[in-house]
Amino acid sequence: AEARVGYFGFESQVLQAAYATKSAYIRLHFLSDTIRVQREALALLGDVESQAQQQVGAGRGTIQDVLRAQIEREQLSNQIANLEDSRSVLEAEFRAALGHSPADVSVPIPGTFEVGATPPAADEVLALAAERNPVLRQMEADVRRGEAMLDLARTSRVPDFTVGIEADVKANPIMWRPTASMTIPIWRDKIEAEIAAAQAEKRSAEARLSAEQIAIAAELASLLYLYRESGRNEALFGSSLLPKAQQSLEAARSGYVTGRSTFLDVIDAQRQLLEFELGAIEARTQRELSIASISLLISGSAPRGAPILPASGQPRPEPKESRP
Repeated sequence: AEARVGYFGFESQVLQAAYATKSAYIRLHFLSDTIRVQREALALLGDVESQAQQQVGAGRGTIQDVLRAQIEREQLSNQIANLEDSRSVLEAEFRAALGHSPADVSVPIPGTFEVGATPPAADEVLALAAERNPVLRQMEADVRRGEAMLDLARTSRVPDFTVGIEADVKANPIMWRPTASMTIPIWRDKIEAEIAAAQAEKRSAEARLSAEQIAIAAELASLLYLYRESGRNEALFGSSLLPKAQQSLEAARSGYVTGRSTFLDVIDAQRQLLEFELGAIEARTQRELSIASISLLISGSAPRGAPILPASGQPRPEPKESRP
């Protein structure tokens, strides 16, 4: 039981390393998306600035419109520079999670992104966590260890009997002597104290297991809520808000040319479109991080050859060599 406690502690660290790798991988991918959206917005502001200059040249606009566009562009350029600078931090986290130096450029950053699988229903997730979660399994092994220690402490009440035989090989002929001894448990207070300590340790392990089960159930409920919320937000941005924001920007730009709208209307529409695009990226990021966190709690689906045991306790088969 003590060996199983140590093993599940090891398995928990393996899963933590896998989660750290995937978390950095997810954030790196959506950082690239964020930078791409910001650059598209920067190019759009360049067009808006040119449009404002044309209006000034035609006598239908003011220099303030041009200055506002330039201010927006400079602020956005600074945000892009900050995001580009943060890429090196995430790359360092990714390499460190794999056990490499942050400066080790021999570790490639994945060029493609795989969307996480949809998690099971809430009841099934809880059942999988109870079966697979290494922290829970570690605590269950700790309870079994406490039970074994209690059984061992109770044997101290029983006298120990020893029976054997001794041989003197130097004598001729060899002399054989039977031996017998008995240890009487006379230190009753000491024995009862050992039993009480073992009982307390067992109850403590059971209490820790129960508390961890409650904590994991609450954490899973929170993660499933975040997953559902991010899915709803992503659908809202993609199906409704982004198309309408794009239409609003186009209407504001055409209205600015004809004098039916002001330059502030154009800037506000552009800001709203950018805000919705970034909100959609944030929703997708939250969705993927929620899936990764849920996978961590239920021990996910380890690849073939992973250095952990399946729920059945049997070693995982090594991957077979694939041939073209």
